[in-house]
Amino acid sequence: MKRQFLLALVSAAACLPAIAQEDWDVWQTDWEKDGALLFAPGAEEAVLYRLGFGFDTNRVLDNGLVLGAAARLDAELDHPARAGFSGIVADPAPGELAVAGAFSGLARSPGIEEDGARAMLQTAYIYVEGGYGEARLGRDEGVAKRFAQGAPSLFSSLSLHAPHLDPDGGAIVRTDHDLTGPAAKVSVTTPRIVGFKGGLSYTPEADVRGLDRDPVRILPGSPAIVLTNATEASVSFNHRFRKSGLRVRAATGWSRADVDAAPTAPVSYGTVETWSFGASTEWKNTVIGASWLSSDNGLSGLSGDYTAWTAGLTHTAFGLDWGVEYGEASDDAAGAEGESWRAGVARSVTDSARIAFGYRSDQLDFGAYAQSRRLGGEGIVIEITLSH
Repeated sequence: MKRQFLLALVSAAACLPAIAQEDWDVWQTDWEKDGALLFAPGAEEAVLYRLGFGFDTNRVLDNGLVLGAAARLDAELDHPARAGFSGIVADPAPGELAVAGAFSGLARSPGIEEDGARAMLQTAYIYVEGGYGEARLGRDEGVAKRFAQGAPSLFSSLSLHAPHLDPDGGAIVRTDHDLTGPAAKVSVTTPRIVGFKGGLSYTPEADVRGLDRDPVRILPGSPAIVLTNATEASVSFNHRFRKSGLRVRAATGWSRADVDAAPTAPVSYGTVETWSFGASTEWKNTVIGASWLSSDNGLSGLSGDYTAWTAGLTHTAFGLDWGVEYGEASDDAAGAEGESWRAGVARSVTDSARIAFGYRSDQLDFGAYAQSRRLGGEGIVIEITLSH
């Protein structure tokens, strides 16, 4: 199946030049550059960053059909022990096995592997878009991730819904439903009709480690865990009610994948199933929203669920954006419970630069084995974001 999928991708890419010679008119290319620099005085990692560069190029045929390609390269310096959100959060209890959930990837295990600065081709796909919707083929996010709706946040890199950077490595709250990371996939989406839009994605093998998502689980002394035949479905709603001026955004997502692990794995895996929902309302200068995610983590005959939720509020007044967000998460496989919150103010300095100043807290609790706590912290944060 994976080989056929890759052959289809190569064949489709090979057809682009031929189509361009006969039917395409003018290339239209959009370039994007953005970055986030995070200062967290007193944290284990006081300076972190995220940089991105990408493009989208397309042509419009005479019949209105749009054919194009897009790619994006990102570089990141995150907490070395928790790069990609997943990872080892504590030492195991006496006699406890090292078990990682197929969705969350959180685990307790002896030893921690550390990562430095990394770069990754996050997206590289071709697409066709028309009156009936859009189809994508290549390295990309799945529709559950693309459609996910989270609570509002002042921070682009510290958001509880979709975190990028983690100064102390203690954040385990996440609700953006990213099951497969940047692995090659095929996705189809409908046009938005009366506010509603739907989508489906299929990933033959989630074997690519992204900067903020690592679907391949490898623990010290344990075989790798790989997700295959991953299917995602999502529906989103986005509409502004003209009379009241209220804008409502919402999305729900479902995903399922087979979990392939060697027979020598310490526990049995089957299929991983995940559900998510998020919504927000915007009225004048205020946005309020919440999000929720629950996954069985793919463990067979073992309670290993991962559950997370977030809630947030932002308000613009006196030329500043004010905001607060709160979230909780629990992972039964890792035996961990997390509590996180953020609060602060932000202001756009120019059309392409923004500064956010606030306070963040990420705490982990391991119940009876609280003495094994390694990660987590709190303190002042300053975030500078640039975009062009």
